Amino acid sequence: MRRLRIAICVAHFQPVVGGSERQMQRLAERFSADGHEVFVLTRTMRGQPVHETLGAYQVHRVIRSLALGPAFGASFIASLAAQLIARRHCYDVIVAAQLPWESVATGLVAKTLGKPSLVFAASNGPQGDVAQLLRAHGSRLLRRLTLNNSAFVALSSQARSELLELGCPADRILKSTNGVDLRVYQPSAGDPDRGRTVLYLSRLAPAKNPQMLLRAWHTVNREGRFRLLIAGDGPLAKELYALAAELTLKNVEFLGNVSDVPAAHRRASVFVLPSPSEGCSNALLEAMAGGLCPLATRVPGNSDIIADGVNGLLFDNDDAPQLAAALERVLMDEALRGRLAAAARRHMVEHHDLDHIAGELIDRLRKLTPRQI
Repeated sequence: MRRLRIAICVAHFQPVVGGSERQMQRLAERFSADGHEVFVLTRTMRGQPVHETLGAYQVHRVIRSLALGPAFGASFIASLAAQLIARRHCYDVIVAAQLPWESVATGLVAKTLGKPSLVFAASNGPQGDVAQLLRAHGSRLLRRLTLNNSAFVALSSQARSELLELGCPADRILKSTNGVDLRVYQPSAGDPDRGRTVLYLSRLAPAKNPQMLLRAWHTVNREGRFRLLIAGDGPLAKELYALAAELTLKNVEFLGNVSDVPAAHRRASVFVLPSPSEGCSNALLEAMAGGLCPLATRVPGNSDIIADGVNGLLFDNDDAPQLAAALERVLMDEALRGRLAAAARRHMVEHHDLDHIAGELIDRLRKLTPRQI
């Protein structure tokens, strides 16, 4: 079969890195490595080139939008739609990284252009993709345009439920998941203190609830036997520094943003994700692939990945005492910690291999328009 020409639409891209951005970058790399022609359409960014080659794929920072309010969405949709129309002879299929804005723009033009379009529902819950669409001005029109897309990818069971509630037919929802390069993220020997070390690696933002981890750490580490590494940056940074000082926490290191994630994994044996909602967390998947014992909130998305007591431990959202108890269990029991970490790695190999997931997505893109591709 001949190669596909794929246009990936995403609001932010390198050097801005979040869950959707990272997954789209991985897919662009893998699709192009397999011989497909890929380009990314994303927003303009001061200090970054308008057109750039990354490996074997192109990045075009050409989507222009106003900064704030309802005008942001309208300007983004109009600009992306115009770019897709102007480049219509350069691609066979469109991939939208998320709802609402990318999917509205692709839904606006895809049918008219006769191009299949695949949309990722990247996040769920009160701040997720579908919730944002339904809260937006003109949500009825935005919903109708979004449903013009050919198919949708649900990265969690909750994402699928929310797409059904939006009105998406069940036969147009594809169940998939995020993938990890298992050659990059793998267990390896590291810091001699990793057995007593816990890692948090995510944005320091309310959506991730890192304050709860510090409150739990106050209970777990009164004697200073363990070490907590906080990797990441964000709007809560100063508040977290102040909270750590107020609680007189012992052995807490704030690392800021880290560029070498596997190196951070090698410093710890336990990974904590305390966020109140998740879609399919790349940070969690990477830590599991890296051989860490995962602890995460018992919310959809996380519970799709972790079976409590089998390949990790789950704790209730915003329940610091329960998180403290889970931390104490795994830090004090090396055998349990090792068993959960090994099972987490096996789960990644069986269900989240990037090569396999990228191949499945290509097959699904082909099936959308078998006569054209």
